[in-house]
Amino acid sequence: MKIMNLTAVSAVAVLVLMGSASVHAGDKLVPIKASAGSPGMLRTETCARPAYPEQDLEQQHRGTVTVRFLLGVDGVVKRSLIHTSSGYPSLDEAARLAMSKCRFNPPMVDGKPVEGWTAIQYVWEPLAEH
Repeated sequence: MKIMNLTAVSAVAVLVLMGSASVHAGDKLVPIKASAGSPGMLRTETCARPAYPEQDLEQQHRGTVTVRFLLGVDGVVKRSLIHTSSGYPSLDEAARLAMSKCRFNPPMVDGKPVEGWTAIQYVWEPLAEH
């Protein structure tokens, strides 16, 4: 699992790239082991980090949301959904919308790009004032 720290104004957010993705190859579900640059992985240079919703930041809301993405053969998100909520719908939706604009390395089966699902955890954490 690769962890990347992302810092926002008055907040810290951590993007956790899940350790696997899966694709459908005919009738089979084929797992993909993920690492930087591997199929199904987020290309971080293609998108901006989600903005911390102002009201959630003011109220010091924190949590982890897991978002699932259906990736096309070109690595573009075709569908996204909240798999596990942070407990705050506005945090969940901010992560889902921002990450849906990203591009991914397309899932591969037998050396060919295919549609497939991947997941990302996004951790929302306000910074403590010093």
